[in-house]
Amino acid sequence: MPETASAARGVYKPRRPQASPLFRLVADHLQRLQTVYDERVAREDGPWRPVVAQVADTFLACGVLDHGFARIRCDDCAHEYLLAFSCTCRDFCPRRHAKRLAIWTQWLDTTLLAPVPHRQVVLTIPKRLRAYGLYRRRLLGELARVAARICTCS
Repeated sequence: MPETASAARGVYKPRRPQASPLFRLVADHLQRLQTVYDERVAREDGPWRPVVAQVADTFLACGVLDHGFARIRCDDCAHEYLLAFSCTCRDFCPRRHAKRLAIWTQWLDTTLLAPVPHRQVVLTIPKRLRAYGLYRRRLLGELARVAARICTCS
C-alpha cells in the first residue's frame, strides 16, 4: 500500500449529520407531525408520547457543533480540530444503534446464551387485536408469556 494512502486513513473527517436524509426528514417534519398527530394518528396508534419529541430533539443535536464539542489537539504537531458531541439515544440514531447492537450481540453470545442451538419464534398479533395492546400494555406481557409457554411445550 502506498505511504500516502496509509497516512490519509488517519486524517479525521468530521461527520455531517445535517446532510443525512434521516436528519433532514426529522428536522423538516417533526414539528408538523406533533401538531397533527392527535387528530390524524392518535386514534389508531395511541397518544403522543413525550419521549418521542425528546429522542428526536436529542437526535437533531447529535454531531452538531452548536450543541457542544471537544477540542482535540495533537501534542506532537499541534494540529487541532473540533469533535462534536454525539447523542446517547438508543435505537433512533443509526450511528449509536449499530455500535450498541454489536456490543449487545457480543454480550448475548459470551454471557447469556448457552453454547447450544437456538431458534427464533416470531409472534404476530392480528390487526384487530393490536388496539387492545395500545391501551392495556399488560395484555402484551401476558400474551408473550402464553406464547413462551406454548413454544417450550412443542
